Amino acid sequence: MGKELLESLVSLKEALSSDPRVKRLDELEKSVSVDPIVKDLSKRMNALEKSYEDVLAYKKASDLEAIQAQKALYEAKTKLDSYPLVEEYDSAYVLVRDLYMAVDDALFSAFRKRSLDWEST
Repeated sequence: MGKELLESLVSLKEALSSDPRVKRLDELEKSVSVDPIVKDLSKRMNALEKSYEDVLAYKKASDLEAIQAQKALYEAKTKLDSYPLVEEYDSAYVLVRDLYMAVDDALFSAFRKRSLDWEST
């Protein structure tokens, strides 16, 4: 039983690793991690996020300074998310996430409520 299970798990791992959706996501992840524009946009967004958190440490969220910091953060995040390479990565990520959720449901649905059961939510 243990040997069969191990062989099945190895087979599943190999199947997932060779799936074109997973391969594409891996390629895009490498591209995103070295793209200088993505790095700059990400650094800017992270700096604005820290700035917003700092403002919230001593101001109310409804104060003008906090609202301005939140708006700047939102704009930076939107700019990062709308960069074509990031959009492509996000789309590929959704496909792989759905693949993994389907595998998870196939393996564990008998033990809990299905995570892909959209009709019951």
